[in-house]
Order: sequence, then structure tokens, then C-alpha cells
Amino acid sequence: MSDSACFKDYRAYTNFLPDRYGKATLFENDAILVGLNCLVPGQCMQKHAHVEQNRFYLVLEGSGKVWVDEEEQLVSGGMLVWVPAGRAHRIENQGEQPLVMLVGIAPAHAD
Repeated sequence: MSDSACFKDYRAYTNFLPDRYGKATLFENDAILVGLNCLVPGQCMQKHAHVEQNRFYLVLEGSGKVWVDEEEQLVSGGMLVWVPAGRAHRIENQGEQPLVMLVGIAPAHAD
């Protein structure tokens, strides 16, 4: 499948880094950003919040644990996480395989 402005194979954008989680933007306009968060086993996204942005994370590969405020859930392929604006969240790859999550952020530019 070819890569274009409207069609992308997310696997070509996975980005694993040894010292922090990887990020890649797939699509973006003023209304929404669609990208990837990629974590190797043991990596985490520290707890933080975005005052004006709603986010979702869809687990494409791997498994881990996600916190939204004080609620926590083990997640794996196919699971969807909703993080409303202003809610703190944290992601940790507690599995043995890389964790790849599709992320949607709206609005794309805020905070």
C-alpha cells in the first residue's frame, strides 16, 4: 500500500527510542492530530494532563498499563482509552513486547 496524504501504513512510522518513548505524527490539521506513541518494554510516559485537549489511545500492538487520574487499567491490542481534557494520564509498557498506540488529539494545537 502506498503512503499518501490520505492513506498511511502506521507500521512505517513506529519509532522506538532507547531513552524515551517515540512519537510520530501521521495526520494533522488545526482540528485534530493523529499519531503514534511507541514504548519499548519498561518505558513510560510520565503522568501529565492537557488542559484544553481531549485524547484517545488505541492499542495497536503490545500491552501495558494506563492510568487516567486514579483509575488504572491493563491494556492490550484493540483496547481504547479516552482521556478528557484536564485529566491526568500515564502510560507504562509493562509487557515483553513493544507497545504501539494510535493517539488522537483534539484540538491539535493547545496547552
